[in-house]
Amino acid sequence: MFLFFGIFAIPMKILIDNDGKKIYVNEGKNDLQTYAGIITRKDITKTKPGFKIKSHLGKEFIVIEGDFVDKIKGIKRGPQIITLKDAGIISSYTGIGPDSKILEAGSGSGMLTCYLANLVRPNGKVLSYEIRKDFFELTKKNINSLGLNRFVQLKNADVSSSKEKNVNVVILDLPEPWGLLNVAERALKPGGRLVCYLPTANQVIRLLSALDKKFIDTKVIEIIERRWQERPESFRPGNSEMGHTAFLIFARKIV
Repeated sequence: MFLFFGIFAIPMKILIDNDGKKIYVNEGKNDLQTYAGIITRKDITKTKPGFKIKSHLGKEFIVIEGDFVDKIKGIKRGPQIITLKDAGIISSYTGIGPDSKILEAGSGSGMLTCYLANLVRPNGKVLSYEIRKDFFELTKKNINSLGLNRFVQLKNADVSSSKEKNVNVVILDLPEPWGLLNVAERALKPGGRLVCYLPTANQVIRLLSALDKKFIDTKVIEIIERRWQERPESFRPGNSEMGHTAFLIFARKIV
C-alpha cells in the first residue's frame, strides 16, 4: 500500500512500517497526520536514512531516501499512463541513453516523458507533443516537479506538424499511429527505431498492414508482470498480477 503526501520535490523520504506499508513524504513544514498517528516534521528532517522514526502513538517506521522510481510513481495522473514494466522494455529494446534524441507523440500524464528524460540526461532530449491543452499542462507540471525540464521540449501541438529530423527513437502513444508513419519516417535517422503503444489487437493489425518496406525488424510483444508472495514458508505466485496493458510494436527504419 502506498500513501502520498504532497507534490514531490527533491529530496523525498519514504517511511516503511513493519508490514511494508509506505508513506512518501516531500520536504515541507507541517507535521504528518497518518493512519499510525502524528509524525513530526522535526523528526522526519533529523532522522537519517536507515534509521527508525516513531509516530506519537509509538508506531515505528524505517526511513529511506526516495530515488527516481519512487518519485515518478507519485506524479499526478490524468489519462492512463504507460507503466514501468512497459517503459523499461521500450528503453531496453531501443537502446535509449544519455545522447539519445527522442520524438514522443501523446505525452498524456507525462509518465513516459519523465522516464525517458531521466535516461537521456545530460546530453539528450525528449521532444514531446501533446495536442490536448489539459494533458499538456499536466505533463508540464510533472516534468517540473521532477526537475527534468532541461531535458524535455514539450509542445502543445499535433505531431503531424513536426519538422524534427535525425532522431534516434519515435514513440507513438496514439490511437491511430498508422496515419503518422510518414512523420516517423521523416524524423528518424537511418537505423532509428519506431515504437507504437496500442491496447487492442485490431489496432496492431491495422498498423502492421500499414508498415511499408521502409521499416524492417518488426516485433510485437506484450509484457505480463506477476509478483510472487515474498514469504519463505509459503513462496508462491501472489493473488494478483499486472496483466495486459498494451501491445508494444517495434520497427526499424532502413534509410
